[in-house]
Amino acid sequence: MKEVMRSKIHKLVYFILLLFKRLYACICLMAIGLTILTAPSSYGQNEPASLTMEDYKKFSSYNIDSPEEDTYIKFENTYVLDREAKPYVFNYSDGVERRIYVYKMLKGANRDEVGTMAMYAAPKSGKTIKVCIPGAGADKKVWDYYIDELKLNGEQEQGFLSTLAFVLSREYSREHANAGKGTSTAAKENADYDFCFPAGALVALADGTAKPIEQVKAGDKLLAFNSVSQGTHETTVTGVQAHHKEEGFQITKLVLLPTEELFASASAWTPSAPIELEATGNHPVYTKEGKKEMRQVKEGDILYHFDSAIHGFREYRVTAKVQQQQLVKQVYNLETAAGNYLVNGTVVLDK
Repeated sequence: MKEVMRSKIHKLVYFILLLFKRLYACICLMAIGLTILTAPSSYGQNEPASLTMEDYKKFSSYNIDSPEEDTYIKFENTYVLDREAKPYVFNYSDGVERRIYVYKMLKGANRDEVGTMAMYAAPKSGKTIKVCIPGAGADKKVWDYYIDELKLNGEQEQGFLSTLAFVLSREYSREHANAGKGTSTAAKENADYDFCFPAGALVALADGTAKPIEQVKAGDKLLAFNSVSQGTHETTVTGVQAHHKEEGFQITKLVLLPTEELFASASAWTPSAPIELEATGNHPVYTKEGKKEMRQVKEGDILYHFDSAIHGFREYRVTAKVQQQQLVKQVYNLETAAGNYLVNGTVVLDK
């Protein structure tokens, strides 16, 4: 009888161990699948960059002055924070509005994506919290630090963990729906964070000529604005991006006229022709008040336009602002060493 019982126990233990191994294998496969789904493909490439503790602290300590406006931030010539969607807004029964802004964390010359930064903000109190969700390949100590940050901030700020959990769930769902290829189609349809110019926009070259933005290449020498001297200097194109969207990009058009006319004599005076500047609503331009997105510019604002007759810049006032009804399927953006360049003679900024 004892032998029979011992045999049954051995079989039961064996069955439990077998079941455990299969369950463990399933969990491992799920974890591997999740990693593959959310991590960028590196087939045929070098191993992607990973988030280090130094990177984590650089990103989390960077001060984002205006999260509503700052959708693309470069700092220290190495790091980039890129937000492609509107913030998540929460209005709980306690009457406190809470927002979470989601930024991609990029680093290095290749703009390797190393994780996601979530910035929690309570506008009424001015409270902000930034946490960096490490990407695939991050060291264990980075994950440990991240968990400690979640615990600490969750204890100190009511509503932080629940809003963050909701946001991460939504972001994961979007990634999953699009097989890990970034935000889903639905998310893109609601986003208006496209910083570009339509084909045909004339970019001023350093030699005094101009060519359409779609013909500009990395390494080209352009004319740029020096905000200190208010004069010109040469800059180099460091990157060119072309973006296509079948449903089209909406374009904002500004109409500009000089604040003061230049003329040799009263009899020879001819009024200046208006200047038009077209770009997506979020592309930044340089105004007398500083950096503004195209959609934020209003009638009466002053922009800077290059006048070849005086080989310098003149102030031009915005006399009209128009939302174009016709959509453009292909748009272009430049990155420059100086951080600015001239489109249709007007100073615009890198995104």
